[in-house]
Amino acid sequence: MRPLFAIIPAILFLALATSHCVRSGVQLDDAGYIALRVADNVRHGHGIVFNPGERRDLVDSPVWLGILTVLSVSEQAPLLVQVTGMLLGVCVLVLVLAGPRLLVAGACASLFLGLDGMFAASVSSGTSSLLASAYLMGLYLQLRRARGRDEEPRHANVMLAVWAAAGVLMRYELALAVVPAMIGWAATDWRRPRAWLPLGSALASAMLCWAIRSHYFHALPATWQPWPPSPASLQAGLRSLGDLAVRRPLVGIGVIVMLSTWVRGKFRIGRSTGFGWGLLVLAAFALLPGAGHDVERTVTILLAPAYLLAVESVWRGTRTRLGLVAALLLVGAQPARTWMARTTTPESRAGYAKLGEWLATHALPGTVVGARQVGALGYYSGLEMEDVLGQVSPRVAAARRASDGAPAAHDFAPMLRQEPDLVLTAHDEPVPSGILYVPNLDAVPPALRSDYGVYRWAGSPVWRTPTVATAAAPAAGRTPSTSAPPVH
Repeated sequence: MRPLFAIIPAILFLALATSHCVRSGVQLDDAGYIALRVADNVRHGHGIVFNPGERRDLVDSPVWLGILTVLSVSEQAPLLVQVTGMLLGVCVLVLVLAGPRLLVAGACASLFLGLDGMFAASVSSGTSSLLASAYLMGLYLQLRRARGRDEEPRHANVMLAVWAAAGVLMRYELALAVVPAMIGWAATDWRRPRAWLPLGSALASAMLCWAIRSHYFHALPATWQPWPPSPASLQAGLRSLGDLAVRRPLVGIGVIVMLSTWVRGKFRIGRSTGFGWGLLVLAAFALLPGAGHDVERTVTILLAPAYLLAVESVWRGTRTRLGLVAALLLVGAQPARTWMARTTTPESRAGYAKLGEWLATHALPGTVVGARQVGALGYYSGLEMEDVLGQVSPRVAAARRASDGAPAAHDFAPMLRQEPDLVLTAHDEPVPSGILYVPNLDAVPPALRSDYGVYRWAGSPVWRTPTVATAAAPAAGRTPSTSAPPVH
């Protein structure tokens, strides 16, 4: 029965992931293309940069950066990244199935995870979410396995120390989950010095990573957004987190059962308790960076252990298979509420890829492009980018921090002060000054035009030839997987 329990969730997950990839034009989202361009620059010897010569802390996982550096050799790198994501997703499902001692609990947890649309949608994000999720599940299994090795305590502590040290390599903020888990491990056997080895390893690796990032980027490690977060951004993050929780009542039930068990146990800190508190700390941290927009990015990596711990908590609370099945049936409608991807305008990804490919062959070298979403445009065109929020541009980020009050997300002024040669705006975004910029949508082939505006700097040439408006289609270059839908 075990292979059947693994095959069904995997098939459901692959079907949902494939559907989302197809609807997204088999392209990555903006964050994924940013990471892929950084990896491409690493491969070409430019360093960890998006725009050559500008060091920006844009990669959250050294291991994932290494994987992307290898995959970026191929012209079909976005497709290979999504295939890699599917393989990682299947690995996570298998780890969830093998996690609990009771097979039916693992089967239920893996089924709920496989049906979760946000987990499936992370395949096409191109980020390290699935890699981090696989690491957390591996850490949980290592904790459980080491706990049963009374005859080999030294070996268990050494192996766990290695796992703890690897956390920041998988994803930087995982240190927030690993350290509490190692505190719980050490607290249960605090008289034995070797029990503190995993905690020391986790702290040492986190501090070393912090020092290296500070030295390389010449700034304290932080997110690219303005800091500290505003009350409005915290409220937005709380709303997003609440929406994700409401759509997953099983996780809420599991948290309530876990807290009640912890209270009945007189607040005793154990090894499983430390891991659970680490997940809660990481979920709380999701509210801080990204002006509240990083909640989904962080919660995605927590779904696998959250489902597993929730199902296990329900099992311990009921103590019968009938009770477990009944509790799961109460939230049987949950998967249907999570099928749809939570990402914005996934249909525009292929359009940006095609437009970036066209810019690579028709824009003059050295052209600077300003836009809100710059990942695909920068990856396919190879041009320098200035983004609205300052994610890839240190000058825009500095201008936003120096302005009176935090500029709104739709405020183009900090980006326009950098005077890019080309500016792309959506239909609901502000139009650049008519004194400095002239509308130039007619230079784009009709096949790529949609409800966005293209504005050219009036004082300098941008296009290679004056006849680009008559071009019938983009020239060959990096080849996106599908034809371009309208760009939004």
